[in-house]
Parts: sequence; C-alpha cells; structure tokens
Amino acid sequence: MSIAAYNLSYLNREPYITIEEFKASPIATTVDVSNLIPDGGQAAQDAALQELIVGASTYADNYCLGPIGTLNASVNTENGRFRPDRYGRITIHPAFWPILSVTSFEAGPTPALMGSVPLSSSTCWIEPHQFSVMSGIGITSSAGSLDFSGTVWGNQRENYCQWVYVNGWANAFSTTQVAAGATTINVTDSTGIYPGTVLTIWDGAQSESVTIASTYNGSSLTLPLTAATSWFHGAGTNISALPKTVKDAVIHLTVAAIKQRGEGGIVLTEDGGTAQIAGERNLGSAEDLNRGEELLESFTAIWGQS
Repeated sequence: MSIAAYNLSYLNREPYITIEEFKASPIATTVDVSNLIPDGGQAAQDAALQELIVGASTYADNYCLGPIGTLNASVNTENGRFRPDRYGRITIHPAFWPILSVTSFEAGPTPALMGSVPLSSSTCWIEPHQFSVMSGIGITSSAGSLDFSGTVWGNQRENYCQWVYVNGWANAFSTTQVAAGATTINVTDSTGIYPGTVLTIWDGAQSESVTIASTYNGSSLTLPLTAATSWFHGAGTNISALPKTVKDAVIHLTVAAIKQRGEGGIVLTEDGGTAQIAGERNLGSAEDLNRGEELLESFTAIWGQS
C-alpha cells in the first residue's frame, strides 16, 4: 500500500479571532449575541458564538485556499514530478502561501531513488509563492550518494520530488497570563515563528506588537522577546502574525452567520431596540458576507497551481 504524503499534513486549524475580539469590534455592533441559544445562560451563548467563529474561520480558509488549505501557519508535505530548467534548478510552486521555510527536499529518477538535498541559503531560494532548489549538491539517499550532475538534473529528465515546507501566518493563543514587563510569552503553538518574527498580541485597546529574540530555537512554546511587554494580557489572548484584514473579514463572516440563523438571530435597530431577522431573506447577512469575501480576496491562491 502507498499512502499519499500530503494526506498526513494540513492539520493546523485555529480560529482567527476570540470571543472577546468579536464582542469588542465595531463591526459586530449590529447583532445581539445574548440570545443565540434561546433562554440559554452566558456559557451557552459564548459556546454558540465560539462555534460560529470557528465556522467563519473555516469559511475564510476555504475561500482563500480551497478545501484543505488554511491561513494558519502549518507544516505541509507535498510531492510531484518536475524537470529542471537549463540552469539545473527545480522550481516548486507549493499549493499554499506565503512560504515561510522549506525544511526538506528530496528528488530522484524514481520514488525509490529519491535523494535528500541539504538545504541552506546557498541551495534553496524562497519567494512568497515559490522556491527553487539547486542541483548536484551533495545529494544522498538510503542507497548512498546520488550523482545528479549528469544523469538526472543535468539532462533535464523528469524527477520525482517531495518536499516539506511551512506556510501561512503564525496564529497562537497565550497559555498563561502575560504580565506587563514580561520578556517571554507561553503559547499554544510555535509553527511559523522564527527569530525576528513580529507578532501582535490582540487585546483590544491594549494590543501591542512584540518581536521574537534571536535566541529563540524555533520550536519552544516559550517565546523570548526582544523587549518587555507594555500591558497585562490574560490567558487565551490571540498572539499572531495575521493581518488585521483577515480578522475583520472573519468578524464580518461571523456577523453574517448570526444574521442567517433565523431563530436566535437578533439585530439592533436604529432606535436601540431589537428585531428578529428572517434568515437568508435578511439583506444585512449578504452585505456582511460580501464584505468578508472582499477583505479576503487578496489572500486567495489557486489550489494545485504547481
């Protein structure tokens, strides 16, 4: 049996906003989230809102990157068959972007003879949507050293290739409180975070940017910072490299989902009262859906472009 390598990747899925971010956003002031579950308590209302946020985040993923892509930074394995160009380079257009790093690359004349290419700034050139690997540089396999200079890459034959790369935007949550003046932050996930990465702690009026110190090892869930934090932040605060555009889009999509619910979908009127909406017939839901998609348009990619 042969199992597709990509079937084991694309696993990182996290929502792009928190309940607190949604409630504090001016975009969300047109809906009332106190009756998403009729007669339910606050915990039930928050759980329902969280489900809608997760659904809106998934919608954003699907809209931008297709059914298995995600804007969350993730480690992905892909494969394909490629011919080198006349300079001996194999250029790969992975399914998803932006490419943050390439952690391994193998190539060979058959799947059984793929050799590993040592990756460095000298052998691998990374751009947001593609990367190029140079040929004939110390490639080895389980069968021993492979000479690609004249037998495979050198004569532009087709190669079986497999690569592992990190793409997307780092998106994590704090696992402990962050004191004002803290020089480290504990997070749920470190994917897509490197020395020098700039992250935003999304915490309303106390949001702030932090930079990862050069001492960071690239895998620890404790992130060292180049400068101390200015504000206190509670556990569960979103810490990410996501552009605010994505967050605003997800808020719009969540508002649209609330308005489409029908029952429990209550909006605020101009005079401060409330009105029950009629699901799909409510024009406001279409406006929020369209606005969310407009904001996401610049983040879209064509699945399978390689």
